[in-house]
Amino acid sequence: MTLSIQKESSGGTTVLKIHGILDISTAFMLEQFIQEMENVRELIIDFSNLEFIDSTGVGVIMEFIYLSQEKCFTIRFQGIDEQTSEIFETIGLFKVLEVFQGGHSNVF
Repeated sequence: MTLSIQKESSGGTTVLKIHGILDISTAFMLEQFIQEMENVRELIIDFSNLEFIDSTGVGVIMEFIYLSQEKCFTIRFQGIDEQTSEIFETIGLFKVLEVFQGGHSNVF
């Protein structure tokens, strides 16, 4: 199972492009980026090339959402396919994101 993450930063915006499988065997790779979140005003997580996500991967995404509250940056999701969207909707991840971001929908 493979995962690669491409990080692009410009100004206060950081984009994380996730490629592959985000599960219990690869989640640690994304967790490493949590430690590097400094001087970010906006984080965009691009799921366009995500093949699969399990509950461990969702947990890491939740960590980013909680960190956004702690460090006062906005978070946006892009490129979410229907299957991942259904997972996020079912577990209430979108609602948590909306609450933490002041009621704004941050999915595009």
